[in-house]
Parts: sequence; structure tokens; C-alpha cells
Amino acid sequence: MVYISADGSISNDAPQSRFFSYASSSPRAFITIVGVIIAIFWRMCDFCPLSHGKVPAAKKSPTEHWNFMRNNLAFVREMTEPLHSKTKATAKEVKKVLKQYEIQRSISHIDYGGVDGHVAESGDLRDLETIRVTRCTTTRSAITAYMCGADIATNHDMAHGVDRKMGYNIGGTKSFRIYLTCLYRKGISNGNHRRSVHRLGIGCKDEMAGYSHAFSIVAQPDGTFFWLQSFISHYSLATWMKKTSRSNKSGLAGHLTFDELLVKLDKIDRLMRIDDWTAQANQDYLDLFNIDKTLENGGQNKWKIDHRLDHFSWDEACQYPLPDGYKLENKEQGGDVDAQIGITQENDECSTVLGFMSEIMYGDLIAN
Repeated sequence: MVYISADGSISNDAPQSRFFSYASSSPRAFITIVGVIIAIFWRMCDFCPLSHGKVPAAKKSPTEHWNFMRNNLAFVREMTEPLHSKTKATAKEVKKVLKQYEIQRSISHIDYGGVDGHVAESGDLRDLETIRVTRCTTTRSAITAYMCGADIATNHDMAHGVDRKMGYNIGGTKSFRIYLTCLYRKGISNGNHRRSVHRLGIGCKDEMAGYSHAFSIVAQPDGTFFWLQSFISHYSLATWMKKTSRSNKSGLAGHLTFDELLVKLDKIDRLMRIDDWTAQANQDYLDLFNIDKTLENGGQNKWKIDHRLDHFSWDEACQYPLPDGYKLENKEQGGDVDAQIGITQENDECSTVLGFMSEIMYGDLIAN
């Protein structure tokens, strides 16, 4: 068959559309444009994963979450993109404070993913890891959004002011251990562990040191735990979830038994007591966060006392998965779920014990 093109030339081959011609001549620009179009559509559509109070995890069984998070190239970006607009309706006074906060961080050359940590770093088409996202705060936001929904994922945001949810920041890992142990024993006794999503963070006095980190721990109904994380400029969530471990029962670095989780908390406590960057400290940090600080520093020990991890924060974001359509107003409508934190309000002795221990530790802190 003979084809006549628009300019009158004759060819035996069918003419290629302008769309595919451009795609073949400028593949990188083409992919970028397509990505922008998808992003715009995603923001506007009713089918995006977090629209109208949707909770993505509610559509899957507990056994499906690991593979879904690990295998979805756009998981973190899909789950955090809708979170950016949550503060657009913020009052002018609060916006002014947020802007000043952003300016101060900019002056200090600190970028944790925006004021609230949700923003992913820019992707590079030549680097698959940056497309998946490596910033730890953004990954933690994505996991919370997936398991708990957008309202819970943003309830720490600065735009909420005094009404935002605050985590526990006292006593190293002690309060977290107490709470986890109580939940674990309760779960084992009734044969169904509470499916909890915990947001965690560690930090030091020198915010520029590169030792601070944010991550998530998700309790499974069988009493095991997902330790989920990424590390800025080093690896994505997907890469971490593929990491194997001969010492763990699951064979995976990020899927732990209760005892294996306690060993990790021991290492965090040890790092919070060091006075020098020893081989043991480096090994603990590597085992916990998959980063060899000795290699990162070119074999030179640049550690200072201000680099020591000196605060550990955590909170229970929600009992996943919250039902689709869940809204913060549910609390006012007499629901049995606390709207601010997404946790069933029942006669929970674990929360009671935690509150009691927090008061004691706070009293000890003031006394010292």
C-alpha cells in the first residue's frame, strides 16, 4: 500500500503521528510532559487514592500490603502528592508563621520535605531511586496516608497550630517499649494483634549533621512488625523492603518479630548514650538505618558530641485500616473512633498504662 503524506511525498510506510514522532525524537522531554499531565490529572480526579476520605489500605488484606508498597514505583509520590494542598485554606496569620519557618530553614540550608515533611525531592529520570523518593519524612507520610488516610497523615502539620496532634518525646524508647509490650501481650492472648501504625523520629542537636531520621513501624495481626524507611540520597522504601537479612526469621531486614524489634530499640538506646563514634556505634547505625557513616565520611571520623542522637519521638497514628470515607467530624457524630488519632476508644489498659508512665517520666525529667 502507498501512503501520501501531508506534504505530498509518497511512502510505503504509514505516516507516524506527531505524538509518536515527538516521543521517539525527544524521549526524556516526552516522559517529563506525560508525568506532569498525570500529576495534574491525579490532583483533580476523583480516583486518586486519598480523595473523599479514602484509605487505600482498606481495600487490601494485611498479607497484600508489603508487596504493594514494595512493587509500586510511584507509591510514595501517589500517597503524598494530595497532602500538599491540605494547608491551602489556612488562616493568613498561620500562613505567615509557616512562611517565616520556611525562610528560617532555607537560611539554615535544611530541607526535610517542606514544613511538614510531606514533599518529595525532585525526581531524576536517570535515577530510579529519586523517582521512588528517598526522603525519609516523605516516606513516613506516605505510609501513614496509605494506612490511615489523609486526615491522619496531616494531623501533625504546623497549620493545625495548637490543635495538632503531638507525639511522645520523653524517656528515649522506654515509653514506646512499654506500650508495644502491652499491645503485644494483649494481642497474643486473644490471637489477633492490634494493627497499629507508629510514626517515629530520632534527632540530635546539630540538625545539619545528617544523623537524624524518620521512619515507621506497623504492627501486623500475627504479632510481627514492618520496619519501614528510606534515607535521603541513599535508598528508597522499595529498595529497603527488598533488603534481606539472615538473622531475621522472615529473611527480610524490614519484617521483624517482636523480639527482633526490641533488639533494634536496644541499639537506638545505645546510640543515645555514646560519647564517641566507635565501630560499635557505626555498626548499630548501619543495622538500624542501612547507612554506613564511616563510608559516608570517606573513612574519616567527623563525629562530634552534638551529633549524638538525643531525642526519640513516637506516636500511634491509627489502627489501620480506617474505613473509607472516614472524616475528622466523625468524633463529633458520636463514632467509636477518636477522630484526631484514628484509634478505637475502648477500655484500653495499654493506653492507661502509657499515660501513667508518661506522667512519671515527665515528673522525673522536671526534677532533674
